[in-house]
Amino acid sequence: MVKVKVPAWVGVPASWLGSSRPAVRLHEAGFYRTNDEFVALVVPFAEEGISAGQPVVLGYDERKARLLRGWLSDPGTVTFLAGGSLYATPAGAVAAYWKLFQGHTAAGAAQIRVTGEVPHEGNGGRFAGWDRYESAANTVWDRFPVWSRCSYDTATAPPRVLDAAERTHPRIVLPSGQHRFTGSYQEPADFDPLPPEPDRLEQSAPAIEMTDPTAGQARHAVSGVGHGQLPETVLEEMVIGVSEAVSNALQHGGPPVTVRIWTGPGRMIVRVHDTGPADPLAGLVPPPARPARGRLGSGSSTCSASTPR
Repeated sequence: MVKVKVPAWVGVPASWLGSSRPAVRLHEAGFYRTNDEFVALVVPFAEEGISAGQPVVLGYDERKARLLRGWLSDPGTVTFLAGGSLYATPAGAVAAYWKLFQGHTAAGAAQIRVTGEVPHEGNGGRFAGWDRYESAANTVWDRFPVWSRCSYDTATAPPRVLDAAERTHPRIVLPSGQHRFTGSYQEPADFDPLPPEPDRLEQSAPAIEMTDPTAGQARHAVSGVGHGQLPETVLEEMVIGVSEAVSNALQHGGPPVTVRIWTGPGRMIVRVHDTGPADPLAGLVPPPARPARGRLGSGSSTCSASTPR
């Protein structure tokens, strides 16, 4: 199999390519249109990490993972995370990456590289909630030496998804290695999330509707309704996300706090709403991982999950 010779990435000073380079803490988006451009966007980024002995994490579906395994010089040193299960829910992805980054830094990693692709309608998923996840990624992993590159296929991603990518990533990288800083980037505290997408499931009567429940009552309701509808691991992530959203709404939002739960075959949607200002991390980050700075509040949070296919 032919391997590519990877050039030094254009956006990084040559003095950084050695093992003594300072840690890069950066959250950027990579735009591509073809398989070749996808490879050009991801492979050099990963190869530089491999050659420097850095942890490299790739979160893609199986098709893209196979493509990357064929091009990487030493794929055995790379952590491949199944995109379908990794990106089941935004809160689950935050928790999974947090645990992974914590383990790598505890083992002495001075730099971690990660690249992946969040769900949207262009790749067979739903983008609901993932714009808030992308915005939160700019602060939630500040304590870790993480250089993340989120890839977006501009040929298939809807315009609103690409607009959200511009507003949640300080820098856009192209397959050529060129990069530009986005004038439309919004800090997490100022980020204007996309309005909730209409879902056919929400057009039906909710299975449960609660007003001012405790976090424990919300957890019990989600667990009871979701049992048998979702895999246990996915349901656990849903319970955590809803519990955090309700706790935050009760503590920092305005009454009343409402919780509505819809279920369908292999699906669940939970919407938590209050009248307070929006907390950019509500429903995404458990309290121990929450950065100390930043405004609090709530507003409206939606947790959705489905059985991975």
